[in-house]
Amino acid sequence: MARVEDVSFSDSRLDAYRNLRDRTLRGESLFIAEGDLVVERLLKSRFGVESLLVVDRAMKRVLPMVERYLSSEVPVYTIPYEEVSQLTGFAFHQGVLAVGRREEVWSWEDLLASRRGKRRVLIVLPDITKPDNLGNVFRCAAALGADGILLGEQACDPLGRRCLRVSMGGVFQLPWHRSRNLAEDLTRLQQQGYACYATILDTSAVPLREVVWQPRVALLLGNEYDGLNAEMVEKCDEKITIPMAEGVDSLNLGVSCGIFLYEVCETAFSR
Repeated sequence: MARVEDVSFSDSRLDAYRNLRDRTLRGESLFIAEGDLVVERLLKSRFGVESLLVVDRAMKRVLPMVERYLSSEVPVYTIPYEEVSQLTGFAFHQGVLAVGRREEVWSWEDLLASRRGKRRVLIVLPDITKPDNLGNVFRCAAALGADGILLGEQACDPLGRRCLRVSMGGVFQLPWHRSRNLAEDLTRLQQQGYACYATILDTSAVPLREVVWQPRVALLLGNEYDGLNAEMVEKCDEKITIPMAEGVDSLNLGVSCGIFLYEVCETAFSR
């Protein structure tokens, strides 16, 4: 049985949920998940959960999920709907939040472990800076069959509220790992049979439909503003591009990721 407790707005046990708009949680040992789907995927993941907060009018809807996936030792706090926006610091209408523990739950070995026995596809993000774009990449990766994501040292936080919300919980669905030296890690991938593909805007690159995909693929996607830097491009085995209509020079990073992933994963799914 879930341990449901009615609490007041001022209860110190709710401090983790307080004034979220004005706080950045990256330096803290916890993160916040919002909404039924994202919270459910958190509960099913490897990440630890500190507590749930459910508004009173959503309890009937949320309780079956709580009973199915949540340990009875994890408290479920409930407060009136009228107080939740005052607590969080922004208009919140999704009914449920959760506090997760910020942990390294996936190792380098998890990133490389075979899940399907078909083509292996990793996404490499050297320095993605926008949480919305990172969330979209995770959502595409989970939906289209990527096996994991390798983040560069400067990449933004996958466990930030905005990224988690946009990813629809994709951050919890597949392995990801933050590199401490991305150039060295790309070499390690190549030594284990991965071909690295640099996605760039350049007429000299191979058009997407003409790419010959190797059995193990590391797909490098660049920064939203500057693309891949010269060092990363130089490390790659092939340069590839999405041909575009005249007068258009780029696509949103999440859209580009979806197009590349569909192409590389489609043959694996069709076998």
